[in-house]
Amino acid sequence: MSGQAIDERTTIYKRTADGSEIAVGYVDASGALCRLRWGGGVVVGRVTADGLVFRKTAHHERELGVFTVDGTVRSHGLFEGGELGWVDPDGVVNQGGLIIAEEEVGRVAGPCPVAAAAALLLLFLPDDAEENKRFS
Repeated sequence: MSGQAIDERTTIYKRTADGSEIAVGYVDASGALCRLRWGGGVVVGRVTADGLVFRKTAHHERELGVFTVDGTVRSHGLFEGGELGWVDPDGVVNQGGLIIAEEEVGRVAGPCPVAAAAALLLLFLPDDAEENKRFS
């Protein structure tokens, strides 16, 4: 893999319970959403140039929500839809809206911060919450 390919990625970091952060995935230059697994990226969805976020499923894909150029992320289904959060100009991702309290949940670094923030809020955090629910 060339250095140029890595530079075209926007890395997605999730804040952990102890306040540290871990890289959970990235958005590549083509708009593919990849989860970091075993030293590589596994495609789990995609984003479009017009701000749509899709999750890859077994036989097709499902639209999860949208993001705007100003950094706002809106869900189509989580919490019955609506504003889910936003990304600050420095790459800090905040979760919050009408139903949930404002909380810093991660950070993104790279050329597509709004798309990466949308992926964190719409795909990676809900997946982690579901996985934690199964284990408890």
